[in-house]
Amino acid sequence: MKGTMRGVVKTAAGEGHLEIKELPIPQIGPNDILVKVHAAAICGTDQHIRDWHPWAQKRMTPPATIGHEFSGEVVEIGDAVTSVKVGDRVSSESHIACNTCQTCRAGHRHVCPNTRIVGVNHPGGGGFAEYVSIPEEIAFVYNDESMPWEQLALMEPFGVVVHGVMASQVAAKTVAIIGAGPLGAMGVLAAKAAGAARVIVVEPNEARAQASLARGADYIVDPVKTDPVQVMKELTDGIGPHVAIDFSGSIPGLTAAVQYLRPEGLLTSVAHPSKPFTFDLTEFAYKGCSIKGIAGRKMYETWEDIRGLLQGGIDLSSIISHELPLEKFAEGMGYMDRGESCKVILHP
Repeated sequence: MKGTMRGVVKTAAGEGHLEIKELPIPQIGPNDILVKVHAAAICGTDQHIRDWHPWAQKRMTPPATIGHEFSGEVVEIGDAVTSVKVGDRVSSESHIACNTCQTCRAGHRHVCPNTRIVGVNHPGGGGFAEYVSIPEEIAFVYNDESMPWEQLALMEPFGVVVHGVMASQVAAKTVAIIGAGPLGAMGVLAAKAAGAARVIVVEPNEARAQASLARGADYIVDPVKTDPVQVMKELTDGIGPHVAIDFSGSIPGLTAAVQYLRPEGLLTSVAHPSKPFTFDLTEFAYKGCSIKGIAGRKMYETWEDIRGLLQGGIDLSSIISHELPLEKFAEGMGYMDRGESCKVILHP
């Protein structure tokens, strides 16, 4: 497809430098598809790019179109594409693995050391644009038209959540969810859908805490007004939860979790703190506890878990708090900066 489009571009290195620009529509190769974007969600990674955090500095070479959480309609396919057709409704995996390294060949493409990322260093552009080109293999086709574009745009972050929940084997367990921001909010829904016996949410923001109860959480722990270790023990007959899943990256939250986990408990790290934290590994080890790190989504097992949860009726509508035109991306990031939003959706 020829022509131009609008997109949000990181125009230069350094803090800021995000602008709406007129760009050429990405051209596709034989194994690619062109997607007309209907909805895109703002992620914390997009804020890291705006603020030029070290993570972005290591991976990006501006100018680059950003955005990696999106949904849209396939409008063009490459000559070698066989599993996707024009007109399909798709979301997308954001990671593009090399498929040739030892890690990929061992079945661990989600942690491929050569990964490229849509909206970061992928030459096909990003989702904060009217069109984006992606490889056929990372398209998640979901043609159920009862799923709104806005919710379909959440599949990438929802996949991170589902990966964390499924890896934690929460069925019939007491589960602590640390943080009730967008990921933690989806974590409550996913844990309940996966059969968790009780979900205890650790969250100081009153609005987010109350929203968690509406989503099915059984208890709320305010870690500012109370001692979360003491309260967690009180809620679990003195022994602690089976699993703690961190969606906050909070060092105090993680520090408390390693103390209140029951013997043989599991700490799952979905969000990641911005700096190292220390804890008593000896005590943790003597309890027989474990830590599991989560990176993205298993490719592509997690996507099929997502499909099953969607078909089972999980409802993500409450995760969306704001919808804005693409031109107001900065306003949307502002809501996120101030903790006034859950997921913010942009419409190109």
